[in-house]
Amino acid sequence: MTDQDVYEALFQLYEQEPFDLSKIKDSMMEVLRLQFTPKEADVAVKVGFEGGNLDQIQKRTGIFKSQLKQMLYTMATKGTMWITPLTDDPVYKTIGMAGPGIIETGGWGNIRFPHSVSLMKALHKLEHDFTIKCLADLGMPLGRVWATPEALPDDAIPSENVAEAIRGAGYWGVSACSCRLPHWIADPGNHCEHLLDTCLFLGNMARWGVEHGMCREITYEDAVDILKKSNENGLVHTYDPNMFICNCCHDCCVFFTGIRETGAQMLFPSEFVARMDEEACTACGVCADRCPVDAIEVGEVAAVDRKKCLGCGVCYPSCPTEAVSLVRRSMEDMPEVTEDMQKKIAEFSKWQNRYY
Repeated sequence: MTDQDVYEALFQLYEQEPFDLSKIKDSMMEVLRLQFTPKEADVAVKVGFEGGNLDQIQKRTGIFKSQLKQMLYTMATKGTMWITPLTDDPVYKTIGMAGPGIIETGGWGNIRFPHSVSLMKALHKLEHDFTIKCLADLGMPLGRVWATPEALPDDAIPSENVAEAIRGAGYWGVSACSCRLPHWIADPGNHCEHLLDTCLFLGNMARWGVEHGMCREITYEDAVDILKKSNENGLVHTYDPNMFICNCCHDCCVFFTGIRETGAQMLFPSEFVARMDEEACTACGVCADRCPVDAIEVGEVAAVDRKKCLGCGVCYPSCPTEAVSLVRRSMEDMPEVTEDMQKKIAEFSKWQNRYY
């Protein structure tokens, strides 16, 4: 099999994922060639997304176990192979497209390999293409927004508090944002200036990431502090506390790129919505400038579009008169979730949890 054939076979493996990847084949093939050697690509196809233990994979590949084990470990260090942590007989799985996937793993751990800079540039293009041409067409939100803990109202319950949601992970890590870092490298001077090390790994994802150099270990207290600093920096807490909490900016994040460029509903809002104290508000405009979805307009006072508001609390920490608070969102302010969308969300959630 030629090198071209093996990369075609690898692309066909990724076509099993729930996206129409034919629209982004060129940008995806560039990343595949950077992330996999031809031999690794062949192994990745034989391992597949279902994976197996070392004995099973050895039978599929015919490679001596010692050599195969080293190759799989090297691939995991590059972010292309999942290896179940904390077990003597781990399951190996080829990393999928997203959550985590190849659009993210190459950006974690910062610059680590000779090909890292080229990979970051290719990833930036792939992330944009994937968001605009694939994710936006799914017709459902891909993650949820978490209200920042500092701004939660008194009636918030523990399951609505992201700091409490990540407490049970038992192990935590942090890495450079896999959206911001590629953007910074690919388009210097035309990107945000937000914090970089804000991608929180949780539980087994953190163990996998730390072992293979994609993140560094932190304490629970460190993770909560990162949430606080990210909010103060204008970043939105998103995604799944079983795997990752992303701290997203308007400029680089795939979710917000999709919202901004296509209008697609990429994120499900938190249970809360911003409220302005009209007597305290001085119409300074800081909250409107910080809002990532332009949900605040300023006239004589600041006014919130409750339908557009994500309930993230980015507007909360910078108000000079403390006029901003979060209150529980009414049912009328929640986005419509159709039966078809519920089915898609359930199927997508099952796919997202394929590493567990």
